[in-house]
Amino acid sequence: MTMRRVVITGLGIVSPLGSDLHTFWNGLSQGHSGIRPLSCFNTNGYSSTIGGEVRDFDPTDFINRKHARRMGRASQFAVASSLMAVGDAGLDLDREDRSNIAICMGTSIAGMKEAFDAYELFLKNDGQHTNPFTMIATFPNAVSGEVAIALGIHGDCETYSIGCSSTANALGRACQLIQSGSASLVIAGGSEAPLHPGIFAAMEAGRVLASDHQGTILNLPRPFDRSRCGMVLGEGAGSVILEDYDHACARGARIYGEVEGWSATCDAFSMARPATTGKEQARAIQRALTSANWFPEEVDYINACGLGAIDLDLVETSAIKQALGSHAYRVPITSFKAALGHAFAASGAFQVVGTVLAIEHQYLPPTLNLSNPDPDCDLDYVPGEGRSCRVQRALINSFGFGGKNVVLAVSNGGATVSEEVLFGNSWATTFNAAPVGSLCGSPDVSGMVIH
Repeated sequence: MTMRRVVITGLGIVSPLGSDLHTFWNGLSQGHSGIRPLSCFNTNGYSSTIGGEVRDFDPTDFINRKHARRMGRASQFAVASSLMAVGDAGLDLDREDRSNIAICMGTSIAGMKEAFDAYELFLKNDGQHTNPFTMIATFPNAVSGEVAIALGIHGDCETYSIGCSSTANALGRACQLIQSGSASLVIAGGSEAPLHPGIFAAMEAGRVLASDHQGTILNLPRPFDRSRCGMVLGEGAGSVILEDYDHACARGARIYGEVEGWSATCDAFSMARPATTGKEQARAIQRALTSANWFPEEVDYINACGLGAIDLDLVETSAIKQALGSHAYRVPITSFKAALGHAFAASGAFQVVGTVLAIEHQYLPPTLNLSNPDPDCDLDYVPGEGRSCRVQRALINSFGFGGKNVVLAVSNGGATVSEEVLFGNSWATTFNAAPVGSLCGSPDVSGMVIH
């Protein structure tokens, strides 16, 4: 039996670099940073005072004001990014069978921010006047449930929570629903809103945050750099529309790319630290390649987890070498976390949306703050400035707390590059078959994508 193809037809984003695709890609590709001193709470007394904060988001642009007040911030982000993805895909849901559409969302801590706030209010009021919407605002289930309510979706509606790898896992499960015929279309993504003093204090107590010495150091985090010293928290959400290829063609959809494979493994070692061998991360990469039917030499780009943590960056470097062999030294690799912070599950959403746009634009955003490379992290991490690059196949690494390792294999949807002309920092590319950014099934479509 022929496996159903899973294509990407819509994208939506809420991020520290902007809450629309154009602003997000412009900032990411030009090497801008969304890391700034936090404004959402008082950071006096903390050694870490910066973060990837979303500052241009108004939930009432997407959600009725009364309903928005009852929702957690992570759920607001999820609904907004999903609505944007549906719009970007050109979907008319009134023409679709809503019982054959599924929702797969990932989150690590969901409404923990609202739970902290509710408990603080509970103590302040001696147990009186508790917000009646506290439970529905804090459920991890709310992240997918609110999307279903907003869009009137009646198919499978699931939230996955396996730490920082939750979004990648959600996309993998979404692929399984489409491949099995359980859904023809899935809204998949991830959302997180961890910027709260209680969460911040817990992360700082665990000694995982990079100290900026009360705002005197701004070029943090530093993935793969010799002086890397920990992560910087962020927030946001991203959603993608995944479709059965035939369904996308039938409605004349534009195709950004294709999810050709995925894999998941577990270190079974520690909730806080990765196993130093990198064995399970490497196995996740190898299994993703097998799932996609790719040879290691066919990988054009890797979007790294790249946390900026001393141990994980070393482990990821080792895992890539183990999985790809000598080809590891020829593959450009970037981390978005230096620009966006570590937003737990939402980081996986940033990775997927950013990688799909990198394939569309044939351009790799840089890894910021990498000025003093660690000699043990000796791969091509595209430091400083972005790079025009021929990208047909990309791997996305998502390695989370608890040793949950998920790798996605994303391609340009089967298009073949027949002509490439480099203009400054842009590719003028001619595609055949069903190209990225084209109408599905349009033969011999030529187009120019300018960075």
